[in-house]
Amino acid sequence: MAANTNEPLSPTVTKVLDRYLAALHADDDIDNELADRLDALLRKGKVPKLDDINAAFFTPAEGDNS
Repeated sequence: MAANTNEPLSPTVTKVLDRYLAALHADDDIDNELADRLDALLRKGKVPKLDDINAAFFTPAEGDNS
């Protein structure tokens, strides 16, 4: 992934992310919404920040104002 740019992903990176997403969706122990959030984060074309990764994995509970 390009560091801090909004350049399009290379075809190779796109193939890797497509297969990774398919593997996540195929795993019954992984929530599909979580997989989609992680995929969207990785396809931004820049190195994700730790806070963004945490937000993708641990969405606040509905009604949680923290």
